[in-house]
This record gives sequence, C-alpha cells and structure tokens, in this order.
Amino acid sequence: MPLYTVTTKQALDAPSKQRIVNGITDTHCAVTLAPAMFVQVIFSFGIELRKGCKAHVLGSIRSGRSDDVKARLKTAFAKHIAEAMSINADLVQTELLDVPANCVIEGGAIMPEPGEEAAWLESYYQRYG
Repeated sequence: MPLYTVTTKQALDAPSKQRIVNGITDTHCAVTLAPAMFVQVIFSFGIELRKGCKAHVLGSIRSGRSDDVKARLKTAFAKHIAEAMSINADLVQTELLDVPANCVIEGGAIMPEPGEEAAWLESYYQRYG
C-alpha cells in the first residue's frame, strides 16, 4: 500500500517502466512522507483507454490524504508518465482511491494511519530486520 496500476494501450520497454516506477515512488514518498517500501507499481497493457488518453494510472492510497496532497500526486504522476512515454501530460489520466488503512495488511500487520508510520516501522523491523 499504496498500489499504483499504470495502464497503456501499448507495452512499455523496461527503461520506461523503471522511470515510471522511480517517479511514482519518489513522488509518493516526498509528498506523503510514507516509506518507499510501501509503494507498489504494476503495469498493464493492451487495454483500450478512453479517446485521447495514452496512459491511465489508478492509485489506491490510504484514506486521510488532503485534496492538496492528492492533486500534487496526480500532477506529478502525469508528468513522470508523460516524460517516460514522450507524450503530453494531458494525455495521462490519473485517479486516486482512498482505502482505509485498517483494510490493508503489509508485512503481516495492519497498515498504520497516515502519519503514524514510525511505530509501525519499528515493530516491522523488529520482526523482519
């Protein structure tokens, strides 16, 4: 958690995928202050997208993020994906879904609420090193 699914009509090459993964991970961590280990990015291709859309990103993020945080995430994701695909950011659709933290298990433990990661991480590292 969070889980980001990037969908394109055509398959992306490995360097483009890596640039997108890095951009999404770096942005999510910088904007939300969540640890990078929480961020998951998957790709799907061969999916018909709405007219005028070259890429779509659907992110499931922990509930509690402000509208400003969500807008910053969406804008940055569109920029990173557009750069990796050499397209205009207006051709990237982004959507974020709020998921209650208590509905997600990571590392065998229920995810903490946003801002409460420190104690959760301490417990995680005690269990898994």
